[in-house]
Amino acid sequence: MGTKFAMNRRNFIRSASVAILAPAIIDSASAAPADVSFQLSWIKSAQYGGYFSGIEHGIFKQNDISPTFNSGGPNIDPIANVASGQYDLGDRPVGSILIARDKGIPVKIIGTVFAKSPFCIMSLAAKPIRSIKDLEGKTIAVPTSTRPVVLYLLKSAGVDPASVKFLPGSPDPAALASGQIDALPGYSTNQGVMLQTRGVELFMLNVQDLGVPETTGTIYAREDYLAKNPDKVIRFLRAASQAWRFALDHPEDTAKLMVDKYGASGLDYTAQLAEVKASKPFIEAGPHGEAGILELDMSVYERIIDIYHQAGIIGSKMKLDDLCDPKFVDAALKSQ
Repeated sequence: MGTKFAMNRRNFIRSASVAILAPAIIDSASAAPADVSFQLSWIKSAQYGGYFSGIEHGIFKQNDISPTFNSGGPNIDPIANVASGQYDLGDRPVGSILIARDKGIPVKIIGTVFAKSPFCIMSLAAKPIRSIKDLEGKTIAVPTSTRPVVLYLLKSAGVDPASVKFLPGSPDPAALASGQIDALPGYSTNQGVMLQTRGVELFMLNVQDLGVPETTGTIYAREDYLAKNPDKVIRFLRAASQAWRFALDHPEDTAKLMVDKYGASGLDYTAQLAEVKASKPFIEAGPHGEAGILELDMSVYERIIDIYHQAGIIGSKMKLDDLCDPKFVDAALKSQ
């Protein structure tokens, strides 16, 4: 009975928040185009195809938004750039945002592209890692940021971490293909697609299917920016949701745009097309499927906070409302 009451109360609060923001939605049609700067967490490629489809096909312009997207990469700290005010919004895997919030950085999650993360443990189909227990005696390349989650998975499965050989540094997909390592944590839509389009047959063990939920392409902003710019944020999220819908419905067009115009140099069309197609089920994995692109599933974030506590990754007594503010994306989706 208590759980039911809590959920009803949360739904009431979210509905009330949407109602409060409704005047901003109504006025947006006559608003002047607003600049929004966005710090990407990685280089410009198909994983951001929806945003650039939105620019190319005038979807942001129709919503009176003029966005710019700054490329990320290994030497860029996206959260620091947003926290400092250099950029208005950014995207990261949820874990990075959660850790930043735990350290007192005043950012909040307001939407997510990948409602279910394609993060997985990849292995060769000829030597598949079908369960976490199969990692015993194997070699896995794990970057520092991913190690706590992998250790949590091992301990939850009753596997002694000492029985697994960890290689540090950024995982190299080629090391898996050549047999130098047995397992590679990464994204099935990115490193997985890269290997598969080169003829490497893989077995992929999705981490969320193992009980560790994660979102990626998760959109965040500073609290003060959200408080001062609710209309702008709603319009951006509404346009972004529409743009991602268009991109997923037109994968060939999206891949071509990234290769020919918006993406980093050297992108391969076949791989970019495969990435867009592979991303679709993960992006549409939210509570309302294809109709709710960017929507936040609050039950998922509750579980993520709980797991990060259990794993000792965060130490503060963080609450769901400390991490997420869903009213902006709720208002954006309601106004489509």
